[in-house]
Amino acid sequence: MQMMSRQRLLSMEFALPVFFLILTTIYLAAAFTIRAQISEPFWQGPRAIPIVASVMMYALLLFVLVRQFRTSNTKAQPGEILRPVWVVVATGVYIYVFEPLGYGLSTLLYVFALFFIFEFRTRQPLAFVIYALVVTAVFYILYAVIFGVRLPELFGVI
Repeated sequence: MQMMSRQRLLSMEFALPVFFLILTTIYLAAAFTIRAQISEPFWQGPRAIPIVASVMMYALLLFVLVRQFRTSNTKAQPGEILRPVWVVVATGVYIYVFEPLGYGLSTLLYVFALFFIFEFRTRQPLAFVIYALVVTAVFYILYAVIFGVRLPELFGVI
């Protein structure tokens, strides 16, 4: 029983969330070193988004780890192991094209990629597109309107 438990803890299902916990902790520590040039309320300062993102990431990773402890030790589907790799690749591409393509197009393509990776509404093309547009719009409203972050634009429009 103890050997089985140790193998589960060393498996990819646990190692990947623990790795992301470490990265999130480094990211959060770096967020606290950001200094505003003028005195601003927290929600308008440059630290707000990284700190909120870190707290959300901690909550999600905690959820994933608790779920992993509760599930049985079943074999993962072949595509399940590659999903984290595809998410990292999609995120890297998103970061690379964010500035030249602007927020709207790059984020929409990124959301399409994530939906495709996790097979969200892929058999319903209209719903797939509508949900991706809604997610892109919600994050635009969050960052540009509520937090006042200047986002890159494509051709000065999107």
